[in-house]
Amino acid sequence: MTDPLKPPIGLPASLAGATAEQRRVAELIASGPRGSVPSPFLAMLDAPSLAEAIQAVGAVLRFSSILPDAEREIAILATAGAVRCGYEWNYHAPIARAAGVPEAVVAATLPEGAGVDEQPAATLIALCRDIAGRGEGDPDLLAVAAERFGRAGATEVVAIAGYYRLLAGFIKAGGFDQPFAPSP
Repeated sequence: MTDPLKPPIGLPASLAGATAEQRRVAELIASGPRGSVPSPFLAMLDAPSLAEAIQAVGAVLRFSSILPDAEREIAILATAGAVRCGYEWNYHAPIARAAGVPEAVVAATLPEGAGVDEQPAATLIALCRDIAGRGEGDPDLLAVAAERFGRAGATEVVAIAGYYRLLAGFIKAGGFDQPFAPSP
Protein backbone atom coordinates (compact mmCIF):
# COMPACT_ATOMS: atom_id res chain seq x y z
CA MET A 1 0.00 0.00 0.00
CA THR A 2 1.34 3.43 -0.89
CA ASP A 3 1.76 6.22 1.60
CA PRO A 4 -0.80 8.96 0.72
CA LEU A 5 1.54 11.63 2.12
CA LYS A 6 4.44 10.61 -0.11
CA PRO A 7 4.12 11.56 -3.79
CA PRO A 8 4.46 8.68 -6.29
CA ILE A 9 7.54 10.39 -7.72
CA GLY A 10 9.53 13.35 -6.46
CA LEU A 11 9.69 14.78 -3.00
CA PRO A 12 7.21 16.28 -0.55
CA ALA A 13 7.35 20.05 -0.02
CA SER A 14 9.20 19.48 3.26
CA LEU A 15 12.03 17.84 1.25
CA ALA A 16 11.99 15.04 3.83
CA GLY A 17 14.45 12.35 2.80
CA ALA A 18 16.17 14.55 0.19
CA THR A 19 19.77 13.85 -0.75
CA ALA A 20 22.39 16.59 -0.73
CA GLU A 21 22.08 16.92 -4.55
CA GLN A 22 18.28 17.14 -4.37
CA ARG A 23 18.58 19.86 -1.71
CA ARG A 24 21.12 21.76 -3.82
CA VAL A 25 18.77 21.81 -6.82
CA ALA A 26 15.78 22.71 -4.64
CA GLU A 27 17.76 25.63 -3.17
CA LEU A 28 18.80 26.72 -6.67
CA ILE A 29 15.17 26.78 -7.79
CA ALA A 30 13.96 28.56 -4.64
CA SER A 31 16.71 31.19 -4.85
CA GLY A 32 15.78 32.06 -8.45
CA PRO A 33 12.90 34.14 -9.78
CA ARG A 34 10.28 31.60 -8.66
CA GLY A 35 11.11 32.20 -4.99
CA SER A 36 10.04 28.67 -4.02
CA VAL A 37 10.02 25.10 -5.31
CA PRO A 38 6.66 24.67 -7.04
CA SER A 39 5.10 21.21 -7.23
CA PRO A 40 6.26 20.38 -10.79
CA PHE A 41 9.87 20.63 -9.64
CA LEU A 42 9.22 18.62 -6.49
CA ALA A 43 7.87 15.91 -8.80
CA MET A 44 11.09 15.77 -10.82
CA LEU A 45 13.63 15.97 -7.99
CA ASP A 46 14.23 12.20 -8.09
CA ALA A 47 16.45 13.14 -11.04
CA PRO A 48 18.13 16.34 -9.75
CA SER A 49 20.20 17.13 -12.85
CA LEU A 50 17.08 16.76 -14.99
CA ALA A 51 15.10 19.00 -12.63
CA GLU A 52 17.87 21.59 -12.82
CA ALA A 53 17.91 21.58 -16.64
CA ILE A 54 14.11 21.65 -16.98
CA GLN A 55 13.72 24.50 -14.50
CA ALA A 56 16.36 26.49 -16.40
CA VAL A 57 14.32 26.20 -19.62
CA GLY A 58 11.22 27.28 -17.73
CA ALA A 59 13.01 30.26 -16.21
CA VAL A 60 13.95 31.48 -19.68
CA LEU A 61 10.41 31.02 -21.00
CA ARG A 62 8.75 32.59 -18.00
CA PHE A 63 11.16 35.32 -16.91
CA SER A 64 13.19 36.20 -20.03
CA SER A 65 10.57 35.80 -22.73
CA ILE A 66 10.45 38.19 -25.66
CA LEU A 67 6.67 37.78 -25.68
CA PRO A 68 4.67 40.37 -23.74
CA ASP A 69 3.49 39.03 -20.38
CA ALA A 70 -0.16 38.78 -21.44
CA GLU A 71 0.65 36.78 -24.57
CA ARG A 72 3.00 34.45 -22.72
CA GLU A 73 0.36 33.77 -20.07
CA ILE A 74 -2.34 33.11 -22.68
CA ALA A 75 -0.03 30.51 -24.25
CA ILE A 76 0.63 28.89 -20.86
CA LEU A 77 -3.09 28.81 -19.97
CA ALA A 78 -4.04 27.44 -23.40
CA THR A 79 -1.49 24.64 -23.00
CA ALA A 80 -2.63 23.85 -19.46
CA GLY A 81 -6.22 23.73 -20.67
CA ALA A 82 -5.31 21.53 -23.64
CA VAL A 83 -3.59 18.95 -21.43
CA ARG A 84 -6.21 19.31 -18.69
CA CYS A 85 -3.76 20.37 -16.00
CA GLY A 86 -5.72 22.25 -13.36
CA TYR A 87 -2.66 22.89 -11.18
CA GLU A 88 -0.81 24.80 -13.90
CA TRP A 89 -3.93 26.60 -15.12
CA ASN A 90 -4.86 27.68 -11.57
CA TYR A 91 -1.29 28.84 -10.93
CA HIS A 92 -1.13 31.00 -14.07
CA ALA A 93 -4.70 32.37 -14.29
CA PRO A 94 -4.08 35.08 -11.65
CA ILE A 95 -0.79 35.98 -13.33
CA ALA A 96 -2.62 36.33 -16.65
CA ARG A 97 -5.31 38.50 -15.10
CA ALA A 98 -2.65 40.71 -13.48
CA ALA A 99 -1.00 41.04 -16.92
CA GLY A 100 -4.29 42.41 -18.28
CA VAL A 101 -5.67 39.35 -20.05
CA PRO A 102 -9.45 39.82 -20.34
CA GLU A 103 -11.60 37.35 -18.40
CA ALA A 104 -13.23 36.08 -21.62
CA VAL A 105 -9.80 35.11 -22.94
CA VAL A 106 -8.82 33.45 -19.66
CA ALA A 107 -12.07 31.44 -19.77
CA ALA A 108 -11.46 30.50 -23.42
CA THR A 109 -8.27 28.66 -22.39
CA LEU A 110 -10.16 26.18 -20.21
CA PRO A 111 -10.46 22.65 -21.62
CA GLU A 112 -14.03 23.27 -22.80
CA GLY A 113 -13.56 27.01 -23.29
CA ALA A 114 -15.35 28.74 -26.12
CA GLY A 115 -13.26 30.27 -28.87
CA VAL A 116 -12.43 33.93 -29.02
CA ASP A 117 -12.12 36.18 -32.04
CA GLU A 118 -9.77 38.59 -30.30
CA GLN A 119 -6.26 38.57 -31.71
CA PRO A 120 -3.58 37.64 -30.79
CA ALA A 121 -5.35 35.45 -28.23
CA ALA A 122 -7.15 33.33 -30.82
CA THR A 123 -3.89 32.48 -32.58
CA LEU A 124 -2.11 31.65 -29.32
CA ILE A 125 -4.92 29.45 -28.03
CA ALA A 126 -5.34 27.56 -31.32
CA LEU A 127 -1.60 27.02 -31.80
CA CYS A 128 -0.94 25.88 -28.22
CA ARG A 129 -3.92 23.51 -28.29
CA ASP A 130 -2.66 22.09 -31.56
CA ILE A 131 0.89 21.55 -30.33
CA ALA A 132 -0.06 20.28 -26.87
CA GLY A 133 -2.92 18.13 -28.15
CA ARG A 134 -1.56 16.74 -31.41
CA GLY A 135 2.16 17.22 -30.86
CA GLU A 136 2.53 19.47 -33.89
CA GLY A 137 1.50 22.90 -35.01
CA ASP A 138 -0.61 23.60 -38.06
CA PRO A 139 1.69 25.26 -40.64
CA ASP A 140 -0.84 28.03 -41.29
CA LEU A 141 -1.09 28.82 -37.57
CA LEU A 142 2.70 28.79 -37.28
CA ALA A 143 2.93 31.22 -40.19
CA VAL A 144 0.42 33.56 -38.53
CA ALA A 145 2.32 33.31 -35.25
CA ALA A 146 5.63 34.08 -36.98
CA GLU A 147 4.08 37.09 -38.68
CA ARG A 148 2.44 38.34 -35.49
CA PHE A 149 5.21 37.60 -32.94
CA GLY A 150 8.30 37.30 -35.15
CA ARG A 151 10.15 34.06 -35.70
CA ALA A 152 11.70 34.14 -32.22
CA GLY A 153 8.32 34.80 -30.62
CA ALA A 154 6.70 31.95 -32.56
CA THR A 155 9.55 29.71 -31.47
CA GLU A 156 8.84 30.64 -27.85
CA VAL A 157 5.16 29.81 -28.29
CA VAL A 158 6.09 26.34 -29.58
CA ALA A 159 8.51 25.93 -26.65
CA ILE A 160 5.86 27.06 -24.14
CA ALA A 161 3.40 24.49 -25.46
CA GLY A 162 5.98 21.71 -25.22
CA TYR A 163 7.40 22.80 -21.88
CA TYR A 164 4.07 23.14 -20.08
CA ARG A 165 2.90 19.83 -21.54
CA LEU A 166 6.05 18.30 -19.99
CA LEU A 167 5.36 19.99 -16.64
CA ALA A 168 1.79 18.68 -16.70
CA GLY A 169 3.16 15.15 -17.01
CA PHE A 170 5.28 15.62 -13.89
CA ILE A 171 2.43 17.30 -12.02
CA LYS A 172 0.09 14.41 -12.74
CA ALA A 173 2.69 11.69 -12.13
CA GLY A 174 3.62 13.34 -8.83
CA GLY A 175 0.00 13.47 -7.70
CA PHE A 176 -0.05 17.28 -7.59
CA ASP A 177 -2.83 18.05 -10.09
CA GLN A 178 -6.05 19.68 -8.93
CA PRO A 179 -9.45 20.62 -10.35
CA PHE A 180 -9.75 23.77 -12.43
CA ALA A 181 -10.81 26.84 -10.45
CA PRO A 182 -11.91 29.27 -13.17
CA SER A 183 -13.59 31.87 -10.96
CA PRO A 184 -11.42 34.82 -9.92
